[in-house]
Amino acid sequence: MPNTKRMTAAQAIVAYLIAEGVPYVLGIFGHGNVQLGEALAERSNEIRFIQVKNEQNAAHLALGYARHTGKPLAVTTSIGPGATNLVTGAAVGKVGRLPVLLLPGDAFSHGVGPALQQIEGNADVDARANDTLKPVSVYWKRINRPEELQHSLREAFERMLNPSERGPAVLCLPMDVQAEAHDFDVGQLQKPRSLHSIQKPDSAALDRAAKLIADAKRPIVIAGGGVIVSEAWQELGSFVHTNGIPVVHSHGGNGSLLWDDPLNLFAAGPSGTQCGNNIAVEADLIIGIGIRYDDFTTSSETLFARDARFININVNAFDVAKENPEVKLLSDAKLTLIELAGLLAHRDMRFKNEREAWRERAFEAREAWLVESDRLRMLKAEDGALLPQSTVIGIVNDFMEDTDVLVAAAGSLPGDLLKLWRCKDPTRKQYHLEYDYSTMGYEISGAMGVKLADTKRNVYALLGDGSFMMAPQELLTAVQERIAITAVVFDSRGHRSIQGCQEGNGFQRFGTQYRMRNSETGLLDGDHLPYDLVAIASGFGAKTFEVFGADEIRNALIAAKQNNDRPSVIVIRVDPERVVGNYGGWWDVPRPQMSGRPELRTQHTQYARDLTRRTVR
Repeated sequence: MPNTKRMTAAQAIVAYLIAEGVPYVLGIFGHGNVQLGEALAERSNEIRFIQVKNEQNAAHLALGYARHTGKPLAVTTSIGPGATNLVTGAAVGKVGRLPVLLLPGDAFSHGVGPALQQIEGNADVDARANDTLKPVSVYWKRINRPEELQHSLREAFERMLNPSERGPAVLCLPMDVQAEAHDFDVGQLQKPRSLHSIQKPDSAALDRAAKLIADAKRPIVIAGGGVIVSEAWQELGSFVHTNGIPVVHSHGGNGSLLWDDPLNLFAAGPSGTQCGNNIAVEADLIIGIGIRYDDFTTSSETLFARDARFININVNAFDVAKENPEVKLLSDAKLTLIELAGLLAHRDMRFKNEREAWRERAFEAREAWLVESDRLRMLKAEDGALLPQSTVIGIVNDFMEDTDVLVAAAGSLPGDLLKLWRCKDPTRKQYHLEYDYSTMGYEISGAMGVKLADTKRNVYALLGDGSFMMAPQELLTAVQERIAITAVVFDSRGHRSIQGCQEGNGFQRFGTQYRMRNSETGLLDGDHLPYDLVAIASGFGAKTFEVFGADEIRNALIAAKQNNDRPSVIVIRVDPERVVGNYGGWWDVPRPQMSGRPELRTQHTQYARDLTRRTVR
């Protein structure tokens, strides 16, 4: 006989989360989820509720936790605006292949209404606001009866933790259903799930890949996030050193080779290094490992030679087919590298001299870049002016311990970090960049998620003033929960990254600086806005520091590290004009075909020429 227990749907959800070992539920309560709140309150000694200040930030916090651990948290919201606030966070998880369980409240299952905050009047009378979460999830279901949870909870976890397609799972919870009861089979509901098996590579595909690698003159590896997820960094290091193959990284894979590895060329593409781009453009074989091939990896499909060949290693069937590869290895990175290394050990390198020369060129290009990188990291303020962003990055990087964690997401920081950050962590968890959806406002919440996941590590969020203004309110949550992260805010008085994009592509500076409306011109070209980031952070209860010079930054970092009961915020004005340049990559930013400005017409002509360099495979 089954062991049944009568529970409300909300109680069953909480029981399942506890059985799965989910430690935290994040959210904000409203009339559409107080039913779930009651169930959480009943078992608050077994699972902890964290009261965030915006639902989007709850998703970001959960995704920071997931990126660091591979494990999901749950997020609860009321119906209406609370639920639709999840869409951006869910998109971060969908693009970044990160699991999170989203539990938005929903309108009554019996259709009587409309309820407060319910959308109606659609041609599809069954459409709800929560339908907006469908395209940004890997599993989506509206629960119309409590008994559906007996299998739907397990389905949600299986889908969002499937190694080949991780991502957000959504269970929409009508208010009445949350409160309704059912005799649940507790044994089945709480039965442990079996682990997913690791995908092994196909032997015939392995043979083809080994032959291509042995016959290549100028191979290169692009290490993506799949290397980190698979914990394949040792296998990657052994593979590339044995076969003389230089490596560039995506944001997700940065640190696969530590910064001092002589085959680490850091990155290629629009945010790439000079050494990475110069070597990548000449490669005759690209070995993509756990990579999505976005436009910042491929320079909008202009980086690689037209006749370059590709080998892709990926657990995701969609990603493994990108760039029309010669060989698709739909398999785990670690297992595949082990198998490839074994096969190549019994193959002679066809162009041994050319391969040796290729490796030496990579070494030389790397050494030249390190000289340039050192220069950028040690620039001084000119004539009492502000420090450039690159110098502050160098100071923070040098200060942090090897196992501390950096969290960043948007603006000009990700590009500068990919070029200049020196990853030292042997566990490969130091470089935490949300550059899949590149969401302004992710940084503080994401850093909080990392700190919840790994309390022994120091966690630093690096963000611009624009990102800070998107979501400073979670500093109050960090105070509430005693989450001691350090946020370093680069104040450039506006969206300087997009201003650089405008100016670099022929557009006018427009709407990117934080300035007053000028009463004479009617434009946003007056004085700088009189905001005070330090006061904002202090108002939320954070320990704050306003710094200017290099020594002040170091002293603030020391003081913040000693603060262990609340967040610290360090605000530094940076020179918006002294920026890290472009080192060879191209990014497709379309220029208008019609313009009254000669500069933009010239840019469009150049843009049309640049498009002819594109190879769409």
